[in-house]
Amino acid sequence: MSSRRAAAPPPHIPGYRYISLLGSGGFSDVYLYEQDRPRRRVAVKVLVSGLLTEGARKAFESEANLMAQLSTHPYIVTIYEANITDDGHSYLAMEYCSRPSLDVRYRKARLSLAETLTIGIQVSSAVESAHRAGIVHRDIKPANILVTDYNRPALTDFGISGTTDGAADEDLGMSIPWSPPEAFEGGSVNGVRMDVWSLGATLYTLLAGRSPFVFPGMDNAQRQLMDRIGSMPLAPIGRDDVPQSLELALSTAMAKNPAARYSSAHFFALTLQRIQTELGISVTPFEVLDETEHVRNDDDAAEATRVRKVISIDPESPTFSPTFPTAARTAPPARTAPPVRPAQDGAPTYPSPSSAASSHAAQPAADNDATEDHAWRDRTVLRGGDPHGDSVRLDTTVNRPADALLRTDRTDRADGTDGVEPARRKRGPLVGILLGLVVLAGVVIGGFAVVNGQPEDQPTVAPPTQPPPDALAGVEGVVPTPTDITAAESGNNVVFTWTNPDPQEGDVYRFRTVTVTEEGDWDRTVQTEAPVVANPDGPTCADIQIVRANGIASDPERACWPE
Repeated sequence: MSSRRAAAPPPHIPGYRYISLLGSGGFSDVYLYEQDRPRRRVAVKVLVSGLLTEGARKAFESEANLMAQLSTHPYIVTIYEANITDDGHSYLAMEYCSRPSLDVRYRKARLSLAETLTIGIQVSSAVESAHRAGIVHRDIKPANILVTDYNRPALTDFGISGTTDGAADEDLGMSIPWSPPEAFEGGSVNGVRMDVWSLGATLYTLLAGRSPFVFPGMDNAQRQLMDRIGSMPLAPIGRDDVPQSLELALSTAMAKNPAARYSSAHFFALTLQRIQTELGISVTPFEVLDETEHVRNDDDAAEATRVRKVISIDPESPTFSPTFPTAARTAPPARTAPPVRPAQDGAPTYPSPSSAASSHAAQPAADNDATEDHAWRDRTVLRGGDPHGDSVRLDTTVNRPADALLRTDRTDRADGTDGVEPARRKRGPLVGILLGLVVLAGVVIGGFAVVNGQPEDQPTVAPPTQPPPDALAGVEGVVPTPTDITAAESGNNVVFTWTNPDPQEGDVYRFRTVTVTEEGDWDRTVQTEAPVVANPDGPTCADIQIVRANGIASDPERACWPE
């Protein structure tokens, strides 16, 4: 590894006060400043003077603008300002994450499986958001995943180091232990699949306590690391709590062939979520920008999506209003009830229905419209007894004034005096008797049906005319098994070939040898054929699977030679 350089003196930035040095990298230094307005602590990353051309400086500023568009993501460091100091230093003022980065944490102790899966999904959502915005990170590693004051990961350094000129590995600012094989070969590369590799290598590091191809006691120089990354199979993490499904997910993300990796950070995160479900861990949300079209309130919108007016209810209102009025009407003016006249015997008397109706008829015509608004509830009000008899009736008069609701019916007494008796005292016993008769009739009818043993007729259900459809047919994520598997001897090997009945972009294949007593390790290929070493003690058998780009695999299909 190259030796670390000394940090440059902190530049003077108007509106900021220098506090301390936070760290140094190959092409930048990070300082802690205090901003004046608004007053807060910020991390300021300053590119080293002398390493930037004018073109690189413009690229830096352009990428900083793109970074600012992403900085609202919950797992991406927030950018406050991108500018150039008076002495020519390009700098970024960004969110200060006070907690130790993941690089510091994994060097002290390996992270738990549950936390690693959570971080993997959260950071994958940040990377996927950047990819959808046209930005590839190019340097995902534990040191570039900071931790906020709320203990959440925050990805930083989105390709900023890639804005410097130069074609050599070091000039590209690459971090060798977390870089894929194609990064060392030159030529055009797929930046999305490079980031997928680095995501897998980062999670591997958090679980293993070391980067995937750095081994204690071995020569871990850059050249040796690059050779191992390009040729050595990925070793298992070796933790009892890490399931085989996660080992497979990491090996897929870090496949040597870019076409055999997950095609996106989103697919990688989906696999991690399935592993959480498998282990009974709460599934971490995958957060990307919601690009669905918002509902608009216009005449052309569908009736089901129109925004309705909210109807408020005034709790202080003395009357009840319909919950869903059928038409807009003018509220009736406040009406004062006629005065109550004291009777000679001291009991109050109330206006008769005829006098109330006369008073109502004398109102202006506009008031009649308001009265119509109350007619709907007059139809359902249970009135008192008939003033000329003891019968109880349901008054269906629609034009009866609302004042009459305040009236209690009068009865004539035998002594000739007038008295007031509330209607409910007369209808209460009668209503109870009627309800009792209804219940008694129901019991008699039910008992008669039971005694005669004649249950109610049940509807006849026709038997199905055809078998039910396949529950998995057409379901996204169901992968078909390989078909037309053949085998042929070729020297000391047996070559198996097969057909993919539903080829999709990003499909890869897994195969392993199988004997009577054991099963071999899975290997991967992008071809529809695979050579395996012939079994000298019996038939040579292999299991073959189709694996989609999202990590979903088919059931293994087994074939043997000779059959």
